[in-house]
Amino acid sequence: MSHRTSNGEVTFLETMDGTPMRSKSYRRKPDLFTLLIAFVLVGMAATLAYQISVYSGVDLIPIARQNFIPGGVGG
Repeated sequence: MSHRTSNGEVTFLETMDGTPMRSKSYRRKPDLFTLLIAFVLVGMAATLAYQISVYSGVDLIPIARQNFIPGGVGG
């Protein structure tokens, strides 16, 4: 890192032990849309993995059925 003095001379800043100072490296902020997409993908993968683990090795997949009760609807 350099520093310009009042007379226009450029000097390099040093630490106490004489090594040159390094400029601070700053990271870019993560894009919120990219984080949202990553979060959704992880959630979908976890859901799919759970469904596969629950239904793997099951011979008959349970399906909901509607029971018909005569006179039970509408009064």
